[in-house]
Amino acid sequence: MWFKNCFIYYLSSEFEHSPESLEELLKNQSFKDIGRQETDAFGWVSPLGRGYEGLVYAANGAFLLSMRKEQKVIPASMVKESLEDRVSQIEDAEGRKVYGKEKANLKDDILSLLKPKALTKSSHTQGYIDTRHELLVVNASSASAADAFVELLIESLGSLGAVRLMGEESPGAIMNQWVLGELPDDLELTGQFDLQDPKDDRVVKIKGEQDLELVKELIEDGFWVQKMGLRRADEFSAVLTSDLLLKSLKFEDELVKENDDIDSQDKLARLDADFVLMTQTMAQFIKELMQHFKVNPDKE
Repeated sequence: MWFKNCFIYYLSSEFEHSPESLEELLKNQSFKDIGRQETDAFGWVSPLGRGYEGLVYAANGAFLLSMRKEQKVIPASMVKESLEDRVSQIEDAEGRKVYGKEKANLKDDILSLLKPKALTKSSHTQGYIDTRHELLVVNASSASAADAFVELLIESLGSLGAVRLMGEESPGAIMNQWVLGELPDDLELTGQFDLQDPKDDRVVKIKGEQDLELVKELIEDGFWVQKMGLRRADEFSAVLTSDLLLKSLKFEDELVKENDDIDSQDKLARLDADFVLMTQTMAQFIKELMQHFKVNPDKE
């Protein structure tokens, strides 16, 4: 349940749905098994996993959701080989060449034949809506997965004002300043950096606290910080990117252990406590992040 890669959005209008009304809306887009001729399928499933039916888990004003994606995997090499065989058969039998549109139609026919036999790969993307702090945080492995989650949510609700964080100033410039000595008091550098040379887009990757002087020299030479490893004392470490994503998020043992006194047999009680702890921790950090990078949400 602890998030690892966070795509952060602020809500431009008040989220007015209750857990019950949100549940009803999500049911219209609940996950259905992928069809024989479908390439992929998206839908909502219980964020609590198998054996649970509810599509919304609510605690302390935050709603946890989970999207499942199924995708049929057809190896490109198999399609290519089958297409080459079909083209060769036609050309040998009819003494002519097969070109563009006909070849594309043959490829479509091959895909239709292969789809019912294809292996299916599934994945889950979780996110939560923090109604108290007007945030949407998506735990996704890629930007495309985060986009799919948000698009499905908008489709389910009809509308949703969710805007990715964007500062008034260049985040890279502020991150450069942090390295050069203006780091906020509650943060520390872990020594992981990606720096980009704007002249030729060359990227230099550095990992090691002992190389901080080298990082400073590169900044003085005109490089911009694209990624930087940060640690927030007793809470978490993460990589912050210049587009204000949090990657490789790892919550500190001191924080996670705060709920160790909860009965280990009561899984829902522990989930509830961990979810509240995570959302509160993230809300405070995101608030400060928006201040540091001068993010001014436009409210409707």
